Amino acid sequence: MYALAFNTMRYNIAFYAIVTLVVVMLEMLMSAVGVVTLVFSGLTMLYTHRMIQLNEIYGWTDPMSTTGRDGSKIPLVGYVLRFGAFFVALMLMLAGAFMALEAAGILDPDAFLSGIDYGMWGILLGVPVFACAMAAVGSVLPACAERADTSLRTALLRGRKTFGRTVLNLIIGPLAVTFVGFFALGQIGWVLGEFDHIVAKTLFRIAATIVTILPATLMATALSIAFLDAESR
Repeated sequence: MYALAFNTMRYNIAFYAIVTLVVVMLEMLMSAVGVVTLVFSGLTMLYTHRMIQLNEIYGWTDPMSTTGRDGSKIPLVGYVLRFGAFFVALMLMLAGAFMALEAAGILDPDAFLSGIDYGMWGILLGVPVFACAMAAVGSVLPACAERADTSLRTALLRGRKTFGRTVLNLIIGPLAVTFVGFFALGQIGWVLGEFDHIVAKTLFRIAATIVTILPATLMATALSIAFLDAESR
């Protein structure tokens, strides 16, 4: 999976460089940082799916083309809407789990170390919920990228064929890189925090964007592998 992801990035470095540049610029100009990150994470996944599944290359002349190699329009809106729906559904599941833990008395929002407790439970609940949910029905996203069948019924059938391998790929891929990336980002922020300069802020923003784009690329790779594997059976 890692080899496929990095080869995809190598052949399409123009796309990933432009996405990083655009995200950095928008986040420095706008206050809605979370929205920008979410939207461009979705777009990164969409184009990564097409690079892997349709062998499309996005070079410097047109790094974010809205037209595929066959001349068809890339389903930007449809994909971003589905990506956003997955994000909202996962957040609602986690919120429901936290409410259940609070009702059972396991979590107390007024406790002295509640922040640590919530963080630990967030990891314990979030990792399996994310990995299992995406492995089960996440093939909707790569299917949408190439305009294949995006029904949940078909996605569940694909998920049954590739569930175990996809869960493993998601854990050792985007989830592992996210945890390592945010730890590294904390260290970078601590070092650059000593310099109150626009260059330091820009370097930190670039690092933060890479920490977002790389896991999105790995997640798209894992889902594309599952989609192609299921479709070939």
